[in-house]
Amino acid sequence: IWVESQWGKVRCMARFSEAVEPGTVWTWNAIGKAPGAWALAPDANESRQGFLLNHLISEELPQPGGARISNSDPVTGQAGWYDVRVRIYPAGADGPKRTWPEFDAVGAAPGMGART
Repeated sequence: IWVESQWGKVRCMARFSEAVEPGTVWTWNAIGKAPGAWALAPDANESRQGFLLNHLISEELPQPGGARISNSDPVTGQAGWYDVRVRIYPAGADGPKRTWPEFDAVGAAPGMGART
C-alpha cells in the first residue's frame, strides 16, 4: 500500500487489525533501518520490509506569525506522529514487494570490524 500525507509518502505492507482504533494507522517505532545500521545484514527484513513514517510528518508545527515550534512530544522528544492525517491506497500488484523509500547501506562505524 501507499500511505501519503501532505508532506510525503511511503510504500509499505500493512494488515487490518481490530485491536486498533478505526480510522487509525499504527506502527512500531522506527522499524525501518538502512542496511548496515545496527550491524544489519544487507538483506535483513528491517531494511527491505521495514519502514519509517518520518517521511509523512513535518518537523515543525505551523504557528501564527511564523513561529517555529517542534512537532515532537514535549517529554520524550519523539517525533509527533499522533496527529498526522494520511490517505491509504493500493500500491499496485505489479510493483516491487519492498518498502519505499529505501536507504543506502551504512558502513561500519570507526573501530568496528567487518560484519561476520
